Amino acid sequence: MKSFVAFDFETANYNRHSICAAGFVFVEEGVIVDQVYSLINPEEEFYSMNISVHGIRPRDVQDAPLFPEFYETIKDKLEGKTLVAHNLAFDGYALKDNLSRYGIPSALNNLLCSLQLAKKVLPKQSRYTLDTLSSRFGILLEHHHHALADAEACAKIFLHLTKEYEISSFEELYEKTSIYHGQIHQFEYRSSLVKPKPKRKLEKKV
Repeated sequence: MKSFVAFDFETANYNRHSICAAGFVFVEEGVIVDQVYSLINPEEEFYSMNISVHGIRPRDVQDAPLFPEFYETIKDKLEGKTLVAHNLAFDGYALKDNLSRYGIPSALNNLLCSLQLAKKVLPKQSRYTLDTLSSRFGILLEHHHHALADAEACAKIFLHLTKEYEISSFEELYEKTSIYHGQIHQFEYRSSLVKPKPKRKLEKKV
């Protein structure tokens, strides 16, 4: 759990495939070793609501790569890595939808959600947003809704949570939280989920 890639996307509109910015933070043995950020031309209309959140406008992405070009530059670096997002239900499907949109086979990645984990291990927390959890753990998040800043905050939050609750493997994650990791490969996608442990059958007394 100390080696993974945290990622975050910003979108031009309500469509998950309308990615206009991507941030990836590479963590090895608990240390951030690399970061990748890029604006992306979503080939989609920008909604004013989305612009008000992240500040990215159509003119900013005119010369930016399309998603296939961007993904090609990082695919080899992602191969075999665990991908972590804060709200995998959005970012994970944004990745899946873009790969499907352009007919790109995905690298093989396990998937986890720092938001899902936080809700399991911090049940009394009032809010689970990136800025709230960053404040709780003393993480500096100056540019919330910038894809790279959010990916970095996600990485640090995930490290805090797994260290504090002594989660070092998928097995321990499942045993302590009932969270079962997701996976993406080729054109298949399965999100992480809370999966109740099977009940043991009681043996009949003779």
